[in-house]
Amino acid sequence: MLDEPTSGLDPLMQDEFHRLLRETTAEGRTVFLSSHELDEVQRVADRVAIIRHGRLVVTDSVQGLRRQAPHTVELRFKAPVAAAVFERLDGVYRVAVDGDRVSLQATGELAPLLRVIADHDPVDLITRHADLDELFLTYYRDAPSTDAD
Repeated sequence: MLDEPTSGLDPLMQDEFHRLLRETTAEGRTVFLSSHELDEVQRVADRVAIIRHGRLVVTDSVQGLRRQAPHTVELRFKAPVAAAVFERLDGVYRVAVDGDRVSLQATGELAPLLRVIADHDPVDLITRHADLDELFLTYYRDAPSTDAD
């Protein structure tokens, strides 16, 4: 069990440490890695568990978590579009409008969202899956508080 093992290591030593981790897991051994460096976790881990208030809230492969992850969608239109246009769609949330720019998060099928986007003269569209940092924050932001536990 390793807690923040690369904290304070220079990049060369971090690479060496990651090589040792891969070597150890290739031998069939399990390594538990506790880290707030989620970039590192997604580079070296096969499975991820997120703990909130001492309770396990999710355990999955990095790929599995990514499949469930919301898409972040950033849009620019020829003219401003009201947030309500997107908020009415299933799976769309955190809609923010700034003039002709819209950012939102979407889960599930993207086809209905893409049809609405196309109807409003898009100029630019960027979409990406959430990274592990964003996924982690989703579990902390969206889950009901259990502070009384």
